[in-house]
Amino acid sequence: MAGVFLLLMAGCATYHAKPLTPAAFQAKFQGRSLTARGLKKFITQQPLKVQPGFPQVQNLSTLVAAAWYYSPALRVQLAQLGVDIANMITASESPNPTVALSPNYAAKAGPGINPWILGFNFNIPIETAGRREDRMMRAAALTQAGRFNLGQIAWNVRQGVRESLINYVLAQKRVRLLRQNAATTALIQSLIRSRFQAGAISRPVYTAAEIQAHQAVLALVAAHGLVRQRRIQLASVIALPVRALAGIRLSYGRLMKVPSVRILDMKRLRRAALLNRMDIQSLLAQYQAAEAELQLQIARQYPNIQLGPGYRFDQGANKFTLGFTMALPIFNQNQGAIAAANAQRRVIAAELERKQTMVIARIREALSQYRSAVRQWRTASAIAHQARLQLRATRRAFKAGAQSRLALAEAQLTLNTFAQAALQSRFSAVRALGNLEDVLEKPLGNTPAAPKGETP
Repeated sequence: MAGVFLLLMAGCATYHAKPLTPAAFQAKFQGRSLTARGLKKFITQQPLKVQPGFPQVQNLSTLVAAAWYYSPALRVQLAQLGVDIANMITASESPNPTVALSPNYAAKAGPGINPWILGFNFNIPIETAGRREDRMMRAAALTQAGRFNLGQIAWNVRQGVRESLINYVLAQKRVRLLRQNAATTALIQSLIRSRFQAGAISRPVYTAAEIQAHQAVLALVAAHGLVRQRRIQLASVIALPVRALAGIRLSYGRLMKVPSVRILDMKRLRRAALLNRMDIQSLLAQYQAAEAELQLQIARQYPNIQLGPGYRFDQGANKFTLGFTMALPIFNQNQGAIAAANAQRRVIAAELERKQTMVIARIREALSQYRSAVRQWRTASAIAHQARLQLRATRRAFKAGAQSRLALAEAQLTLNTFAQAALQSRFSAVRALGNLEDVLEKPLGNTPAAPKGETP
């Protein structure tokens, strides 16, 4: 018996301590980069094409992959998924039999009779009504829901990187336009100062030009500060130190592409959303788990059986027993747990209907916003184009001596103003496309929505 016990215990798991040290994490975090060997290996596992010059050249796809690789939220969900998988193992396990030893000593045994009474009993539990299969179905459905939750977090990470990259690129482009704007207003101020000193312009006109020049400088200073903030936000959403972006060139040409609204059909988008959204798929898996839970609680109406064979050596006599134990479902038939499981199934079904209704409404709203943003961008681009043509005409007239340098500078300032409006409206269209993608939880470009392989 002791040998059997030792043999069984040989397969048991052992504990290994893994203490956490915040200081070690700080050093590890500061060592993160976009050129790490493990990150490059992880990116090769993803269905994406890297830019020429990678890893010094990064695009949205590779930045998203880096965010997946370093994301603490994904690590938490991966660990939770490990718990779900372990629960699947637990659900598939059958209850162990037990053994009980019961030695007795008869103090007043007769002469020549062995006073010891030695015996043992086995207790063999037998599950009925297929409850083990129900447990396994519930655990498998919850694990599947956990995988969809992992996909949901991966999608959220992608959208966070996309939004941060858009904000960072917009801030950089605004700096270029505002720098040109500041130079143009400074030139206008200088030209008007000369005319003011010559007595050809009144002081209010000169003061207005000074104010305009100062405002342009202040806007440029604020734009430089915004670039630094957006850079910090981009590094933060990728879970990198800011210095990891030093020396990295960003390629964002594909990010700025805006598909035609004609190819975005409401019926097709609605179907794509209801099939692709991770939260809907997770609710469907949770509903399957609720179905299995209800089946399990119904199965628990029927009692398990416990067989108890035993043996006793009773003062020289060999005695064999066969026990049989079963709970009698007299006072309750598990009706409370059955009602609770049935109610939980109705809750998930109602939540699924609510989510689908909300998604359909959000698709209409996001598609309308996208169409409006594209129209505004096209209108602003057309106005900027007209201002550009006007500047060219003014430049030709200036070279011919028909226009003054001040008129040329004012035409350039007008173009700068409309160019900023066109830039802002274009990024608004790109953001509106991102909002539409977020409703669908499906990229409308070539960037993957979920990682392949595992993060470290």
